[in-house]
Amino acid sequence: MFTWSSYEVRQTKRTDQPWIQRNIPYKVCHTFVLDPKNKTDEQACSCGAEAEEHEIEFTRDPAIMEWNPSLHVRKHKGSCFGKIKFVEEDGTHQPDYVRISDDMMSKKSGCMRVMELLETRWRLPRPNLIISVTGGAQDFQCPPELEKRFKRGLAKAAKSTDAWIFTGGTNTGVMKLVGEAVRGTSFGSQIVTIGVTTWGIIKNREQLSITNERKLVRDYETKESKKGRGAFLDPNHTHFLLVDDGTQYKYGKEIKFRALLEQKLSERYREGNFTLPQICILVEGGPNSIKTLLETVKLGNPGLVIAGSGRSADVLAEAYKLSTPEEAFNNDGEKITIRVLSEKSIDQLNVVVSKKFPNMKPEDKDKLHREIIELLNYDKLLTIYELNDSKEFDLALLAALIRGNKDGTSSLASMKLAITWDRPNLADSLILPNSKFSEKEKSDLLRIAIIEDKPIFIKMMLDQGVDMKHFLTHGMLAELYNEIDKSVVCYKKLRKMSEGASTSPQKKKMKLSLIHIGTLMEEILEGTYQSHFCSNEFKDHEEDMLCRPFENPYDVMVFYAVLVESRDMAKLFWERSRTPIATGLIACKILRYLAQTQKNRLKRDDENEKKLKLCADEFESLSVGVMNQTFKDRNHQKELWMEVLLIKHRSLGNLDLVQLACTTDAINFIAQGAVQTLLTDIWLGQIHAAQHWIKIFIAACIPFIGPLAMMRFTKINDGSDPDAGGQVIQNLVISNKTKEVKVQLEERDTELELATLENGQEVETDAGQIPEEMTRKRKLTAWEKVWYFYSAPMVKFQYYVVSYLVFLAIFIYTLIFARPNSNNPKTGDWMSGSRYSGFEIYLLLYVLSTIPIEIIQIVEEVPKTLRMKLWRYMQDFFNIMDVLGIICFLAGFIVKAFGDSSFQIPVQGNLQLRNAHHILMIVSFLTYSIRLIQMFRMNSNMGPKIIMIQRMIVDLFFFIFLMIVFLIGYGVCAQALMNPNQGMHNSDSLKSNGSIVWEIIKRPYLHVFGELDLDGMHDELQRGHCTSASLADESCSLDTIQHDPIGQVHYYLVMGLLFVYLMFVNILLINLLIAIFSKSYEDIQADSDIFWKVQRSQMIQEYKEIPICPQPFSLLYHLFTFIRFIFRSCMGSFSDKAEEEEVDETAIYRVSMIEAESREEYQSKIEEDEEISTSTAYRDLKSELEAIKTMVRQAPAASSSGGPSPAPPNSVEVPLRPPSASKLTRIKPMRVHMDSRKSPYPNSDIERFEIPDNKVSWLVRYPEYAPVNYTAPEIADMTSDLVDPGEITLKTNIQFNKVNFSTVNNKGWTIDRTSHHGVYNVVDGIPQNPKGRTGIIGRGCLKRWGPNHAADTVVTRWHRNKHGEIVKIDGLPVLEFVAIFRPSFNEWAIPGGRVKPNERIFETIKREFSEEALANLSRPATEQASILEMLSEHFKLGITVYKGYVDDPRNTDNAWMETIAVNYHDSTGKSFSKFPLQSRSGQETESGSVGVQWIPIDHNLDLFANHEWIIEKVCYHRDAYNPIKEPKRKEIELWMTG
Repeated sequence: MFTWSSYEVRQTKRTDQPWIQRNIPYKVCHTFVLDPKNKTDEQACSCGAEAEEHEIEFTRDPAIMEWNPSLHVRKHKGSCFGKIKFVEEDGTHQPDYVRISDDMMSKKSGCMRVMELLETRWRLPRPNLIISVTGGAQDFQCPPELEKRFKRGLAKAAKSTDAWIFTGGTNTGVMKLVGEAVRGTSFGSQIVTIGVTTWGIIKNREQLSITNERKLVRDYETKESKKGRGAFLDPNHTHFLLVDDGTQYKYGKEIKFRALLEQKLSERYREGNFTLPQICILVEGGPNSIKTLLETVKLGNPGLVIAGSGRSADVLAEAYKLSTPEEAFNNDGEKITIRVLSEKSIDQLNVVVSKKFPNMKPEDKDKLHREIIELLNYDKLLTIYELNDSKEFDLALLAALIRGNKDGTSSLASMKLAITWDRPNLADSLILPNSKFSEKEKSDLLRIAIIEDKPIFIKMMLDQGVDMKHFLTHGMLAELYNEIDKSVVCYKKLRKMSEGASTSPQKKKMKLSLIHIGTLMEEILEGTYQSHFCSNEFKDHEEDMLCRPFENPYDVMVFYAVLVESRDMAKLFWERSRTPIATGLIACKILRYLAQTQKNRLKRDDENEKKLKLCADEFESLSVGVMNQTFKDRNHQKELWMEVLLIKHRSLGNLDLVQLACTTDAINFIAQGAVQTLLTDIWLGQIHAAQHWIKIFIAACIPFIGPLAMMRFTKINDGSDPDAGGQVIQNLVISNKTKEVKVQLEERDTELELATLENGQEVETDAGQIPEEMTRKRKLTAWEKVWYFYSAPMVKFQYYVVSYLVFLAIFIYTLIFARPNSNNPKTGDWMSGSRYSGFEIYLLLYVLSTIPIEIIQIVEEVPKTLRMKLWRYMQDFFNIMDVLGIICFLAGFIVKAFGDSSFQIPVQGNLQLRNAHHILMIVSFLTYSIRLIQMFRMNSNMGPKIIMIQRMIVDLFFFIFLMIVFLIGYGVCAQALMNPNQGMHNSDSLKSNGSIVWEIIKRPYLHVFGELDLDGMHDELQRGHCTSASLADESCSLDTIQHDPIGQVHYYLVMGLLFVYLMFVNILLINLLIAIFSKSYEDIQADSDIFWKVQRSQMIQEYKEIPICPQPFSLLYHLFTFIRFIFRSCMGSFSDKAEEEEVDETAIYRVSMIEAESREEYQSKIEEDEEISTSTAYRDLKSELEAIKTMVRQAPAASSSGGPSPAPPNSVEVPLRPPSASKLTRIKPMRVHMDSRKSPYPNSDIERFEIPDNKVSWLVRYPEYAPVNYTAPEIADMTSDLVDPGEITLKTNIQFNKVNFSTVNNKGWTIDRTSHHGVYNVVDGIPQNPKGRTGIIGRGCLKRWGPNHAADTVVTRWHRNKHGEIVKIDGLPVLEFVAIFRPSFNEWAIPGGRVKPNERIFETIKREFSEEALANLSRPATEQASILEMLSEHFKLGITVYKGYVDDPRNTDNAWMETIAVNYHDSTGKSFSKFPLQSRSGQETESGSVGVQWIPIDHNLDLFANHEWIIEKVCYHRDAYNPIKEPKRKEIELWMTG
C-alpha cells in the first residue's frame, strides 16, 4: 500500500544512498592476529573479534606478532546506513544512522563530508546550542526529584534554544536518562539528540549491516537473546553516528571523534567573533568523566555538574563546596577567580573519594586529585547544580552558559544568546542588572531582536534607552526588510518586485529597496498611503537618503511589523506611535489585505488567514478605543476631539481620520460615537439639532423666509468665513491670526518650541488646548442663516429627493401616457416641429446633470491610478445602476434623434428602431427606479434591510449556479425523452435550435414555481414520437404511444425524472436557499446599527460635496465651475490656494499629544480590566481550594471524634476586620504627583507656587503660572565635574534622553539621563518634568537636571507571632519589611538611594541597603566585606515591582527622582534573620536615616514619597494582606485620575 512515508523513504534512498556509499567509509579488520592478552580463547583476534565475527575474509599469518590498526584495518565504502526500526517500539520513530570511520573528523575533507551529512542529507536544522551530556555508562540510582528536574529541564532548555544534544547513544546510564527526557515531552521528536557510539560495542549490530540494498529501514531488536558483551542503542535518540576504528568490544573509541565534531560544529556556526555556545553536563560518571569535563573547560566551554547524581559528580560538587575563592592572574595578566582547597579540605575530600570509589588505586586517586584541583581553577566555567537549588534546571543550564561565556566579557554575547534562545528571564535577572551597553551595542541588539521577532527583547532595548530616531534610518529599514522570513504572505510579491528590478537573474538572494516597499504599501492601501519612498525626490537621491532618520520611526515600524505578520511587535510599536489612531487603521487594512491574499492562494493556510483577520480586528478595536477615550475625556471640548478627526495627515495623502476609515473599510471606527457625532454636525450644518426634519422640510418649501422665521441655528466661531458653506470642517480652520504663528518642532526632542510672531513677540503655544480664536462664538447674521441653511447636507438631501421623485414621475408619464402615436409621431409634442416633447428635454437635462456628479465622484476617489479609482467606484451597486441608467437613456435618446422610424432591425420579425428606443428607455427607467432605494439608506430601519437585500443577491447568485446543475440535467433528459424522433421530421415543421434550447431551460424553470403543464407535456410527447410527417395527428395519439413499448418507457421515465427533480429542487435546494437567507439576515440584524451608520456616513459624505441646487439646475453650477477652472488655469492663480492649505504644525503637534494621552488612558483601562478579571478568577479559584481543604480537614475529624478539626500548622487566624479596611485593592498607575507640590521645599523656607489639581498637566494652558526659581546653595556651590552646572542653555554639553559618557581625572564616567517613562520634553535645553508642574523651577536639592535615578530595596518576610506562626488577617498572610526613619522628612521609608555614576542597579541596591539598614560604613573593613558577600548571596533573585517616577518632595519642574524598586522575599524567615539590622545612633547615614527596624504591614502606614504605593504593589504581588484607610485611598485615586 502506498503511503507518503514510504515515498519519502524511497526518495531519501535514491538521493542519499549513492552519496553515503561514496563519501562515508567504515573500517574492517582484514588480518587475524592472535590476541596475546586472551589466554583462554585461541580464536580471539587482537581487534577484539573472534574469527567467525570478522565481516570479510581475513588472512592469518603466524609470523605477525603484533596487531597494527594502520596495517591490518582496511576502509570500505559505506554500506551500513539508513533508518532504524526498533522492533519493541511502535515503529513511528525511526532514527537515522550511519557507520562511519573514526578518522573522518581528523581531516578537513572528511570533516566537510560529515557536515554535509548532517545538514544536507539528514536535513538537521541549524543549532543555537550544543549540549554534551557525559557521565555514567552503567545504570545508576538517581534521586527521583533530581531525575525529574533533570529530564524536564533538559528537554525545556533544548527545545527553547533549538539545541543539539550529544550523548554516548546506548540504552544505559546517563544516555538512557537523556533519551527518556526528550521522549517524555510533547515536543520530544523535535529535539535533535545525536548518539555518538562505538560500533564495536553495539549488541545485535549485525542487524544494522546491509543485506538488501533496496531495504533502507533496518529492524533492530533490543531484547537480550543471549548474554553477550556490549550495549543496545537507545530508541529515543533521533540520529546515530556509529564510529568504527576496526575493533570490537573496546569502549571509548568515539571520544576523540565526538570532541572534534562538537568543536567543529561550534566553529562552523560562528557569527562574527562569536562561536556557537557549548556546555558539558556531568551526571554521575567514573573518574574518566572528570577528565572529559576538564578537557571541555580547557577549551573555554562551561561545565555543569549535577550534584547528588552519584560518584564523580558528587566528588566534584563536594570539592567545589570545600574550596574557597581567591583572586589570581592568568597567563595574559588578567585578574581571575580561582578556588583553592586547604589541607583540611583535601583530607575531607579524600574521605569522599574513598567512599565513592572504594576500589581506586592510590596512584589513580592522586591523578583524580590533580584533575579536580585543575578544574577548580576554572571557577567561572564551572557550575554546580544541587537539588535544593531554587532555580529550575533549564534556567541553571542557561545561566551556566552565560556565566561561562567565552566570547563576550562585556555581556554582549550573553545578551545575543538570550535573544536567540528567547529567554527574557535570563536577560532580566542575570545580564541587564550587571551590564552597561554602549549605544552601538544596544542598536545591534535591537536589530537582532527585530529580525528574530522577539518583542520582549525589543521592549527591553527600548527601555534601555535606545533612540529610535537614531536607530531607524532608511538604510536600517531596508536591511530589516531584506531579512524577512519566506513564510510571510508578502514575501512572494516582494520577491517578484526584487527580481523584476534586478539586472542579474543569477542572483538568488532577495535584494529589496525601499522603493519596492513603498510600491507594495501603495498597492495594498490603494492610494490611501502615499509613501515618500515612491517620490521622485527619494528615487533621485536614494543613496543619500539611506543615512537619514525617520520623523515618526514607531509608525514606520508598525507597518514593518504587520507586513512580517508579527502581532506582538506591531502592538509594541503601536503603543509608542505618534499617531496611534491612523496607524492602527492602516495596520488593519494591511492585515486584511494579507488575509485576503492568503485566502486566494492555491495552497491556503486557513489558520494563518484566521490569525491575520483577528489581528486586523484587534488593531481596528485599538483605534476605536483610543478615539472613544478621546471623545469621552474631551466631550466638553468639542472642537478639540473634532480636530483629531478632521486634521489632514500629509503621509496619508492629506486624508483625515474619517476619510481614512472609509477607505480602509473600518466600519467599527465609522460607527463609533465621535465619528457619528461629527457626521451629525456635518449633516445638519449650523441648523440646531433640536429641529425636527418635518419643520426643516416646511422651511425649505418657503424660500428665504422659512429659514429666517422658523429655524434655530448654532453659533459659529468668530472669524469663520460664511462662504465656507457652513461645514464643521471650515469651522475648525484656524483663523488668520493663528496662521501667523510660526511653529518650529525640534526633531531630536520632539518638543514644541516657543512660537515667534511676526511682530517679534513670543507666546507659549499649548499642545493641549484649542487656540482662543477657535473657541470664541458669535451669532449668525441673516445672510449667514440663509447660506448655512441651504448648504446643509440635510436640506440638500430633501431637495434632491424631491427633484428625483419629480424626475421619475415625468419619466413614467413619457413612457406610458405621452407615447407618440405610430401614425403621427408628433402627437403631444410641446415644441412645434420637434420630435421631442418638453418632458423629454427635461429628462435629458436631468440625466446630463448627473454625469458631472459621477465624474467628480470618480476623480475624488482615494486611489491614484484611474484603474483603481474606477474599481472602487464600481464597488457600490448604486453607482453601477447610475452608469447603466445614463448609458441606456443616452443611447435611447440618440437612437430616436438620428434613427429613421421606417428602419427595421432584422430580429425574428422586423423590430422598428422606434421600438428599440422605447426598450432602452424602459431599461433606463428600471435602473433609476432601483436607484430610488438608495434614498432609504438614511433611515435607521430601512437601511439595514437594503444591506440584507444586497447580501442576499450575492447568496442567490451562487445558489443559481448550484440550481443550474439540476435544471440542465433534468431539462436535457426530458427533452431527449419527449422528442426522440425530432430529427426525422421535415425541416419546415422543426423548431429552430434556439427554440430547443429555450424549451430545455423554460420547462424545468417553470416547474420550480409549480407550472407543471402535464397536458402540454403529453402533447409534446405525442408529437415527439411521430415517426413520419405523413402521419396525421389522429394516428399519432397518446393512446397509440402508450401501447408502444418505447413510448411507454419514455413516458414513465419523464414522470420519474420530474418527481426526482421536484423533490431535489423544491424541497432540498429551496430550503437550502431559505437557510442561507436566514443566516444572512441574522448576521446583518446582529450588526444592523453598525451597517446603518456606515451607510449613513457614505450618504453624508456624498451630499456634503454636491452642489446646493438640485438636478437638473446643478448643470449650471458645474458649467460655472468648469469655466472658473479654465480661467484660473490660464491665469495661474492656484498658488494662493496651495498656501491656504498649508498644514499647521501646531495643530499636528497638539493632535499627536492628545492621541498619545488618550492611548495611555485606554491602555491603562484595558490593564485594569484584565487585572480585575484575573484577580476575580484567582480569588474564586482560591476560595474553591480553601473550601476543598476545609472539607478534607473536617472529613477525618468527623469520622473519628466528630470534633472540630485542628488549625493548620504555622498559621494563626486574626478576627476579621470590616471589609472596607481589609480589601486587597488592585494597583493603578499614579497620574498626578502630590508630595511634589507640598510646601515648604525640604530643608528650606521656599514656598512653591500653588497649583490646582486640574492645572498640573503641561497640556493644560496656565498663563498665570509663575514658579519659583530655587537651587539649594550646597548644590549650587558644588564644583565637581560629576554634578551638573547651575545654569544650562542650548550650548551646554548635556545630552538629555541619552546615556552620557564623560572623562574626569582620566577616568570614564557614565551618567544615565534617560527616563523610565520614555522621551521627556526638553525646552530651550532644559528638561521638563514628565508628570507636570511642581511650582518650582531649577534643581532644588537634586544634583542633576532631568531624571535623578535611585534604587529602593523592599526586603520582606512573613510576619510571625511568638510561636513562629504566620499571622493572617482576613485569611491573608501579613508581610513585614525593613524600614528606615528619615528625620529630614520625619517619615519612615524604604532603604534606598541614588545611583552613582558608573554604578549598576544591583550594586546600588547592595550599597544603600548595607549603609542604611546595616550601618556598614561604621563597621570594620573585614566585616563590611562579609556583609556585602552575604547580600550578594541573598539578593540573587528579586522581583521588580516598580520602575518609574517618584512623587518626591524634592522634585522640581526641571529635576525629578525616578527609581527601580526591587523586592527580595524570605519565605522561610531564616535567611534574612541573619541581617544585623543596625543604624548609627544619633548620626544619619549618607541618605539621612537614623533608625531601622522590621515593620509589619498590618496597619495603615504613612511612608516617604510614594513608598506606601510601592509597598501596596508588593502586597499585591505576594498576595498578602493590604490595609489602607479610605481617606488615603481617595488620595491615591486622585493621583490616578488626575
